[in-house]
Amino acid sequence: MGATDVPYYEFSCETCGPFERLLGLGEAGESASCPGCSSPARRTYSMPNVASVSRDTKKARLLNEKGVEPALAKKPEPGVSSPRLVQGGRPWQVGH
Repeated sequence: MGATDVPYYEFSCETCGPFERLLGLGEAGESASCPGCSSPARRTYSMPNVASVSRDTKKARLLNEKGVEPALAKKPEPGVSSPRLVQGGRPWQVGH
């Protein structure tokens, strides 16, 4: 886990009520002191915070993950000409 991946944990104080605390995995014990009254508070367990993302973000993440693997190059079949540059055009364009 990186420095920005520190999780929030939920606690409940009998006097002040629920609160969250940002703790590292090694620090996540069963109790913590309440920020309001400093009394010990019990840790409560809840569902993990999994944020839903937009379709565009999912697509971008998928493309990013696919980009990690190198693409396989294929040899052209015999008798098939390879793409050539467009004469007098932009040198980065491929002719058809």
